[in-house]
Amino acid sequence: MGIYSIIMALADRKSSDVFNKNTGGSKDSKSIDTEKETEIRDAFNNGDHIADTGKLENLAPVLYAIQQLTEDIEELRRYITAEVGDGAQGPQGPAGAKGDTGNTGATGAAGATGARGPAGADGADGADGADGKDGADGTTPTMTSLSGSSLPTRRGASGTLWNNRGMVAIS
Repeated sequence: MGIYSIIMALADRKSSDVFNKNTGGSKDSKSIDTEKETEIRDAFNNGDHIADTGKLENLAPVLYAIQQLTEDIEELRRYITAEVGDGAQGPQGPAGAKGDTGNTGATGAAGATGARGPAGADGADGADGADGKDGADGTTPTMTSLSGSSLPTRRGASGTLWNNRGMVAIS
């Protein structure tokens, strides 16, 4: 039987106040002041209702009913404390099953363009060009007239001079 069964089983309150401390416009036939309440409490605490045999005989049935109500209330308090607890949150239960994967979210904005990366490695040498025109027969330049700018830029026949990127080379 859970707490909800107890709560659902409780009916509307049937009893009314024996007395109240209403004042002013809300004061009624059951209203008492603080002084009268103190007098009643002191008489009860002193056991006047038990010591006075005449009062005890007249009040015995009522006192018996009030005592039973008090015991019922204490039993409810014991049950709620022991079975339901003190109202503090209990331990966390085991993890439940993993839920479905949600929809993919919207694409975020593009970030700023990053800094330029380092220079790449030098590329491979290009292919050799076409052979140049053969020079005039029988003439070999002398050292005094040797200039790389007048030499062909491609290798010629074996033993001829040519301009290899500004350096004079022999084929």
